[in-house]
Amino acid sequence: MTDRLVVRADLEVVVGAVTARLTGDGSDLVLAATDPLALWRAVVGTPWPAGATLRPGRAAVGRLGTDLARHGLHLDVTGPQGRVVELGAGVSSPVGRALTGSPAVRPGTPRTVAATVAATSGAGRRPALRVCWAAAALAAVLWAVRRRR
Repeated sequence: MTDRLVVRADLEVVVGAVTARLTGDGSDLVLAATDPLALWRAVVGTPWPAGATLRPGRAAVGRLGTDLARHGLHLDVTGPQGRVVELGAGVSSPVGRALTGSPAVRPGTPRTVAATVAATSGAGRRPALRVCWAAAALAAVLWAVRRRR
């Protein structure tokens, strides 16, 4: 771990029809969004200043989780259906490693992730839905294997 960060946050972000609120007091942060997937698409689609980039996709989520863990930060991303993903410090997930390349990413329950994807409207829904079902299937298989041990 590199330098530990302390974040005190109470920030509301509005992007189009999506509202998100980032709160935190120390190392635990919560990003509560009305539509987490639409927020992600809006963020990666925003033109950033020269030198700053954010790429879409699972690998970008993995890098974010790893970076948060490196700095001692933990982030829960929630939507109306519950926790969609948990990233950063204190997270160790074989499912996250398989899906994003980082064990510092733990998807929410298959039910919550599926409900979040199903509630998302607009462009990009079909690819997100395929990823969601693949993640849910992988999580179910891993859960079954663990239960047999």
